[in-house]
Amino acid sequence: MQAPTEPAEVVSPRERILAAARKIFLDSPPEHATMDAVAQEAGMSKKTIYREFKSQVELLGALLLENVADMGAFPAPQPDEDIELELYGVLVRMVTHFTSPRSMALARLMISEVRRYPELMNAAKPKGFPRELLANWLASPTVRARFTIEDADDAAAMLFGMVMQDSGFRLIVDSHATMPPHQIETRARRAVQIFLKGVRKGV
Repeated sequence: MQAPTEPAEVVSPRERILAAARKIFLDSPPEHATMDAVAQEAGMSKKTIYREFKSQVELLGALLLENVADMGAFPAPQPDEDIELELYGVLVRMVTHFTSPRSMALARLMISEVRRYPELMNAAKPKGFPRELLANWLASPTVRARFTIEDADDAAAMLFGMVMQDSGFRLIVDSHATMPPHQIETRARRAVQIFLKGVRKGV
């Protein structure tokens, strides 16, 4: 007697398009990043793609939202936790995620598309972007109870920048450049020490 077969998983057109876009936009050379290539990879017409995504900008935006969501959550620290250790972990996770090959491929593609789609410059960043997440973390009651942080958003930008330093530009212009884990960890540890020393209450 033949064993019953599992029903094939039904994949929506939107998911097929996103899967194709990930492969074309993030895993292929930049010159292959076209809607025609996405349509061919997805096995559907461009007309079908444009029913799901009104433009290439909207498709790129969906990939950016996915990328941000993949980073996961950053819950506020608890009163009994070591703020320095926790903040170090937050920074390492964020920078590691956003300097990964796929994240940088998406960043390079977004930058290259700005000339064709100027609206990208004015588009709202997806909720949960690193600076916003870090600012919310720094603005939490536990952190505020021990440190004086006047502008959490500005502090978040400064901390992220201290870890990235000169690496961001190099990663953007050179697809083979990397930011090794030990470099991220060393810079994150030093950035946290310098920052917290400057904002600690009673100092």
